[in-house]
Amino acid sequence: MSHETAIGSLSGGISDEDAKLVDSILNDINDSPEQLPRGPNPGQGQGQGPGPSPEQQKMMAQRQQMAMQQQMAMQQQQLQQQQQMAQQQQMGGGPPGQKKPPGPSMVHSSGPESILDSIKAESKSILLIVMLSVLMNLDQVNQLFKLQAALFVSEDGSLNMQTVLVKAIVIGLLFYVVKTKIF
Repeated sequence: MSHETAIGSLSGGISDEDAKLVDSILNDINDSPEQLPRGPNPGQGQGQGPGPSPEQQKMMAQRQQMAMQQQMAMQQQQLQQQQQMAQQQQMGGGPPGQKKPPGPSMVHSSGPESILDSIKAESKSILLIVMLSVLMNLDQVNQLFKLQAALFVSEDGSLNMQTVLVKAIVIGLLFYVVKTKIF
């Protein structure tokens, strides 16, 4: 081949497994003309006769082209992986190979823009929690708990910790229902 390039001189570097794969493909290509029958007589020995037929030359050219396409595809894939790893490292993704869990991410590392973006993205949920908390702390709701004085009112007349717990459970349930059924 007149356009050979050493694997080590390619930019981006490839892993040992990829290098072995490319080497095996190239070896198969280089070995294939010797395995194909030469001339009109398949029983002839190697090196005898006029050389590969035009059909065989066409097949060899196709194999070489396929091998080059595979090598180019592998190089492109490696470049894409390297770019993705660089982007993950720039965004605070941690070491390569460590995947983040799916779902909304808690933003702690990228500065004020990312905190504002996460607040904007979760604004409905935040407003819903604020509204439910305000509603559950109205005097009208507290009066409902004072109807069951033995359970929810302490000796000094204030609402006890059981009331706070029940309110928190009610807020959690209402948040779940509104979030899953309405939004």
